[in-house]
Amino acid sequence: MLDRLKSHPDRLLLDHLIGTAERATGKAEAIRWEPFGINKESAIRLVQLCALCHDFGKASDEFQNYILHPGRGHTTHAPLSSLVTYQALLDDGFESKLAVFGYFTVRYHHGHLPNFGIVEENLNELEEQFHSVHPSVIEWFEKKTGTNLMNFDVQAICKKIQSQISKLSFFTDFTMKDYILLHTLISILVSSDKEDAALKDMIIEIQPKITLDLVQSYIANIAKDSPMYSLRQRFHQEIDRSLSKVDSRILSITAPTGLGKTLANIKVALSLAKKDTLIVYALPFINIIDQTMELMYKILEGVDYDATVLLPYHHLADPSFAGREYEQSSIQRVIVEGWHTQMVITTFVSLFESLFTNRRIPFFYKLLNSVIILDEVQSIPHKYWEPISRILSELTEFGSVVILSTATRPALLKKATSIVKENYGVDLNRTRIRFHGEVEYEEFFNVVEENVKEALRLGQKLLIILNTIKHSKEIFEYILKRFDFDRLFYLSSNVIPKQRLERLRRMKQIDRGPLICVSTQVIEAGVDISFDKVIRDYAPLDSIIQAAGRCNRHFENRMGEVDVYVVKKEENKRSLASYVYDSMLLGITKEVTSNRQVCEEREFSDLVQEYFQKVDNRGNTDKKNLINSFKSLKFEEISNFHLIEDGAQSIPVYVEYDDFAVKLREELNSIMSKDRGLGKFDKLASIKRILQKMSLYTIDVRMNREELTSALIVENGFVVVTRDNLSHWYNDQTGFQRSSSLLLF
Repeated sequence: MLDRLKSHPDRLLLDHLIGTAERATGKAEAIRWEPFGINKESAIRLVQLCALCHDFGKASDEFQNYILHPGRGHTTHAPLSSLVTYQALLDDGFESKLAVFGYFTVRYHHGHLPNFGIVEENLNELEEQFHSVHPSVIEWFEKKTGTNLMNFDVQAICKKIQSQISKLSFFTDFTMKDYILLHTLISILVSSDKEDAALKDMIIEIQPKITLDLVQSYIANIAKDSPMYSLRQRFHQEIDRSLSKVDSRILSITAPTGLGKTLANIKVALSLAKKDTLIVYALPFINIIDQTMELMYKILEGVDYDATVLLPYHHLADPSFAGREYEQSSIQRVIVEGWHTQMVITTFVSLFESLFTNRRIPFFYKLLNSVIILDEVQSIPHKYWEPISRILSELTEFGSVVILSTATRPALLKKATSIVKENYGVDLNRTRIRFHGEVEYEEFFNVVEENVKEALRLGQKLLIILNTIKHSKEIFEYILKRFDFDRLFYLSSNVIPKQRLERLRRMKQIDRGPLICVSTQVIEAGVDISFDKVIRDYAPLDSIIQAAGRCNRHFENRMGEVDVYVVKKEENKRSLASYVYDSMLLGITKEVTSNRQVCEEREFSDLVQEYFQKVDNRGNTDKKNLINSFKSLKFEEISNFHLIEDGAQSIPVYVEYDDFAVKLREELNSIMSKDRGLGKFDKLASIKRILQKMSLYTIDVRMNREELTSALIVENGFVVVTRDNLSHWYNDQTGFQRSSSLLLF
């Protein structure tokens, strides 16, 4: 009987339980459990028992019939498995809280986590499942776990669990460590479960091929004829000196743009990482990830590597795999979703929405022993500073290191140790910001026109930043009508990512002006393109400073000019900035700049410090009240965390911009319609791989859903702009547009 039971179509149940337990044990052994108040031996046993029992319910007749005939309905195995887990933990001597946590881990190893509380189960169904389990299976479980299941009483166990959950909910003030513990247990179980199902006995080898020597060699070969060379050399020498004295797990690198902070971040991370440490490099925007990846490719030139060494992780990423053993889609999916790599380069959204979530995160346990780089950290909204600071601080107690990197450091993780003491902005005085005050929107067109004329006459690169897609399109179209000029570029989230990335690449290749770029904020943080002059609509100070970072980056001129205007609508005298930004942030910006009509780069540091101090004093840095949600383990409330808030309804729109986009959609439809031929994991992996490629042609559009869906195809979660409809809905320069044909539907 034992050798006939299956957990998956191609995996025997007992082999799966043993394989999952072995993988889970290995992960538990690498974690420091003491900050949780658990000794390592007990923690390993807790993880082992959860893994051994997690699929007990699959031994029932109901599940075995289902796996032989999957099209004949649905069954669930987690509820019964979780009851057995609870009994096994109690019999092994675990206190009630850890036994309940073990129960919760197994109960929700499929699906999202609910708020911690009582669960009503179908007791008759669970009793029927348990009594259908063959005695030889019961005997095997008893021998493996040391528990007694012969007198197992489903109803009594359920009542006991509900009683303990009630007591814990009423009398226990949970902590963030309890939240981290539950996510860690679930992460270990879920990742081990998925790995065994996809990999069987195969082990993923992670070789640390990104080395400090490679980075130092790359730095040594940087051209020495740049006017920035001596400053960059001083900067890196200071980093090296500071590293020899580092005794903190929370560090900050604050320096102006252009000094080589990315290289410094990588160098510091490699210096502090151990052999099995995961390095997480997080950035605010995907286009900056591409720049960082390009730098890593240069550092690794001549080295044989793949996604198990360097993994880009975001919705546009298409990781490469070198070894034959990784050809299978399901195996690649396990590597990517489990962050089985030396270094992962990802977005703030991916990182923080994996820390504050009710989803099961396969790589969560790895964050307890990692080096986390937060580059352009000023992009994190102030309303989340407190919970983010708290959870990152907690992670350092388990051995992780956090590195904050920015030109304008916010009041986040205030206890961070700065490893850059020198103020390089004094010597690096490249830009000057002029605050011009208020101007009506109609007059702003004249301001733009005069500046474009000057840029064309002088051969300058000019950047114009607006706060909304609507106004950026209007300014771009105004310039387009008045000037016959082929180096005019437009950037916003209204344009498909494929075109945005191409335009950024083209602009980087243009050494000399004239060049004009009209953009929304998508160009601000970290984009390595330098303009002679920047015009920017009003914004919070940190955004203005970031815009200044796109000006005269490499000392092409003696001084770069950044002109800031408070653009207002004539009809209501309301600033365009107020439609986008927090009024408190705009008010503080006005305060700290009120006595400064002109501000040079050497003054930026003090100005920004004053600004962020006022934000910290006045702002609500835990606007979603996440800290209280942790105390009661309210996972559903915590899942409301969204790093980028979007008040309007956004709809994913897929644009068949070219033949490849058409082909991708056809491939997705083909896979989605197949019921046979692909295994479950291979099908899911294939779907995810195609969706990643399709995201190059996908934009989020703020429009009424009915307005779009009544006129366009709705398919696989997308609204589709087909090739034959493209000219009605998509402008090749400014992106998505409302079609006049809407009037016909």
